[in-house]
Amino acid sequence: MATLSWLFFLLAAVCVLYAGRKLTQHSEELAEQTGLAHGFIGVILLGFITSLPELVSTIGASTLVHSPNLALGNIFGSNSCNLAILAMLGIVNLSPEKCRYSLNNDNLLTAFLSLIMVGLASLAILMHGRWQAAHLDYFSLAIGATYLGGLKILYNFQRNQSPANDCANVNLDFETRQQTKNQLKGKIFSAAAIIVIASLVLSYTAGQIARSTGWGSTFVGNFFLAIATSLPEMVVTYSAVRLGSFALAAGNIFGSNIFNIAILTIADLSYFPGSIYANAHVSQILVTLLVILLSSIYIFFSLYGVKRRLLGFNLGAMFILAIYALGMYALFIIQ
Repeated sequence: MATLSWLFFLLAAVCVLYAGRKLTQHSEELAEQTGLAHGFIGVILLGFITSLPELVSTIGASTLVHSPNLALGNIFGSNSCNLAILAMLGIVNLSPEKCRYSLNNDNLLTAFLSLIMVGLASLAILMHGRWQAAHLDYFSLAIGATYLGGLKILYNFQRNQSPANDCANVNLDFETRQQTKNQLKGKIFSAAAIIVIASLVLSYTAGQIARSTGWGSTFVGNFFLAIATSLPEMVVTYSAVRLGSFALAAGNIFGSNIFNIAILTIADLSYFPGSIYANAHVSQILVTLLVILLSSIYIFFSLYGVKRRLLGFNLGAMFILAIYALGMYALFIIQ
């Protein structure tokens, strides 16, 4: 049984990676066709698409598996994993000549928003669902409101910073554009359907793995499930790093992270036994603090421009990876 669970988990992870890559590729092509590729809507669309596995698997963990810790671990673990992915790709691909390892103003604003939202989630866990109405925790409402308010601030900021973009592909005739859009929409729907099914399999098999190994749903959710559902972010981030744009890669990571935290509102709403935070294991706080610490390190190195390298590797990225590894080890130990 345990072997089959691992097999289906790995197969589902491969499906998420493949479908996530195709979904991202086709969505970017559709954004180019509609002229939304570089605008605010394009950024939000990409963040939603790369976070689709987290959305489905988290809802599946709370409704199908009835495991709040698996759902919470998937969200917090994905956020910390995303930051580790960015650091890892920074070590492997970035060089002083090719790409500057720093955040732009848009990245910083999104990073600060993610700190606020993770802080609210941490308070929700500490309160153990004591403040709720109709099984929906007040902190979930606060997280959802903060996300929507933050999006408005980001929209206004980007609108003031960037001029309006011209519509793409103006030389294509209407029929050709319409046919291309319809084809892309069909491909996007097919890839999204694969991700939905594979993500449900991931959440179910992750629950089986947690029970059969005795590692606990908190560690399995924060590590294995989080890595599997973060594969689309890895694809997009790797593409941005290869282009030499660390700011674009960081924008995708922090944009996905704020959407991930916003998923908690939906997960709490779909968990009918009560607040999803009521039965949260205390070790979830360790991971939320890890996310806050890693995000703060990115902000610190960006603001103060630390450019030292060790054996050709960026010190900041190495520091972040080391802290992430220690955090996951500590989580495994306290289970």
